Amino acid sequence: MLAALNIGAVALGVASGSLAASVFALVVGGGLTIAGVETGSDIGLVIGILLGLGVGGWVAGAKARHSGRFHGAVTGLLIAFLIVVVARLGGSPAPTPTVVWLAVLSILLSGVAGWLAGRRKLTRP
Repeated sequence: MLAALNIGAVALGVASGSLAASVFALVVGGGLTIAGVETGSDIGLVIGILLGLGVGGWVAGAKARHSGRFHGAVTGLLIAFLIVVVARLGGSPAPTPTVVWLAVLSILLSGVAGWLAGRRKLTRP
């Protein structure tokens, strides 16, 4: 199955998803912090990650010639891996069930976004 993987689509999905997650986290977290929400940066980070996973899966599914769901899921898993590496290097004490939940959520969310993007290509005239 990995022979059918379009590495360019996945790389573009990971790059765009990571950038989108960073921008959304900064904008939402900053806005909530300015509005006086005490945990605004944490809320912004969660929203940014979720939106970044969706954007990354969508881009990978749209750029792949086939198997949009597969390309989106691989993209989500790679983004989750990057998040775990950055969190571990930053000293995060995240427990194992949380890391597993992140991996499952990223595969599902990015896979659905990739499937929707690939399905959209099939319905165009």
